[in-house]
Amino acid sequence: MIATSTARPGRTFMHLTGRFLRTSALALVLTALLCFASSVAAQARSAADAMTIDNYRLTMPVLREVLPALYAPGAQACPRPAGRDPHTLGIAEMVQSLERCAPVMQSLTRAGLPSRDAAIAFASLLRTGQQVALHGGKAAALPAGVLRDNAVLLEQNEPEITKLTRTGAPS
Repeated sequence: MIATSTARPGRTFMHLTGRFLRTSALALVLTALLCFASSVAAQARSAADAMTIDNYRLTMPVLREVLPALYAPGAQACPRPAGRDPHTLGIAEMVQSLERCAPVMQSLTRAGLPSRDAAIAFASLLRTGQQVALHGGKAAALPAGVLRDNAVLLEQNEPEITKLTRTGAPS
């Protein structure tokens, strides 16, 4: 009986150790991939675009105009840049993508919002989400600055933002 009781904890320890090592390895791989994706994104965007996006302060009035336009009825059918990660697109490429989508442009026009402004706000949303994910999913984990302020804004207004991103939300 004693041999049986000591054998089981050993197997459990080995099982947990193996699981820990697999989980740690997976976490390292995911971290490396996220860092690689971030470096690719930084290379694909001009420094000026990256600075504009990183320094863009999101506001709820802008999100109330941009998000319904991006999720306008029919927008899902619009062509998207094939093989491109939206995190790596420059502002001009994002503007072109928006301008090729009639439902989005109609909604932006009704809201009186230039496509460039919508593209920058969308890029800032993407960048903020990316940084929050890299910092454990919490806005408070980000260093002080615009990105953290944007993440806090999104956290504090999550219910409204969820409503605004439903396809067909009124603009």
